[in-house]
Amino acid sequence: MRSHKRETSDALLILSLALCLAVPTRAIPALGANDDDLAQRIETLLNTLLTTTDDKEEAAAKAEVLEIFTREGLPKLSEVGDKAAYDFVFLLVGTGELDPGVQIRVFEKAREAAARGELPADAAVFCEAHMRLEKAKKAAAARTPSNPELRDEIENLVKSDQAARQQEGFDPKKMEEVDKRNAVPLLAVFQRYGVPTYDMVGPQAAGDFVIMVQHHSAELRKAILPGLNANVAAEQADPDSYALVFDRSRRDEGRKQFYGTQLECGLDRQLHEAPLEDEAHVNQRRAQFGLMRMELYARLVKEMSPPVCQPPAAKP
Repeated sequence: MRSHKRETSDALLILSLALCLAVPTRAIPALGANDDDLAQRIETLLNTLLTTTDDKEEAAAKAEVLEIFTREGLPKLSEVGDKAAYDFVFLLVGTGELDPGVQIRVFEKAREAAARGELPADAAVFCEAHMRLEKAKKAAAARTPSNPELRDEIENLVKSDQAARQQEGFDPKKMEEVDKRNAVPLLAVFQRYGVPTYDMVGPQAAGDFVIMVQHHSAELRKAILPGLNANVAAEQADPDSYALVFDRSRRDEGRKQFYGTQLECGLDRQLHEAPLEDEAHVNQRRAQFGLMRMELYARLVKEMSPPVCQPPAAKP
């Protein structure tokens, strides 16, 4: 999948989807309302969008999701169960840009369905928060940033940061070298400008700055929290960026995370969710920030991350 904004923890890659809706339509078979057909189809579409590397397959899956919504509306809890009902909303609003008219219909139907108990409550909250954030980011992206030179500097830094974190050819030593090299200019940016905002550098660079902060000192992470929180309140930063730094700072102090953004290496050399405070309500907290459910997020991170928990391969 191609990413438009990455939501990760620690040194992990962030995942999201950038999908094209302008694709040829095709006949979609009718799906039964009271059997497992629709739930199974939603799971299949989700798996396709999470795993495919084929542009046409990805676009066709997204078009099918939209066709199902146009024809049948939002699947009900009683029809498909909690997971599929949530996943369908995520597929609609969390995996690509929708036409504004479609966005309004999705939001209205989600709010009405949640009020009737026909949709998971966190799905409706996620829908509203995600759409509000995307609207703010789209408006900011349409404006010329006040500091394009800083935007370009951040984009140049993040290229090396992310190149060192690709799955193919991952080398932890090279990643450490890149982080050391980027540490000085990254700190200099913060000391001179504070936490860059949408208006200052655009949404992409504002988010990328925070991504890179995750890979540096605990002191820097803690230092940017107040400014980042203020930026989020002013709709000048991504809420997920704040969640990342807040959780990581808690883990720096040996405390439990709060938003479920952090995955850590276990004794089995696999990624696992870090200890979590008030786990029963984490998805409600995530939904308020426009973040996908924790279990879905953890799955994506595990699938897309380089082997950060594995020892370096022995050289021949």
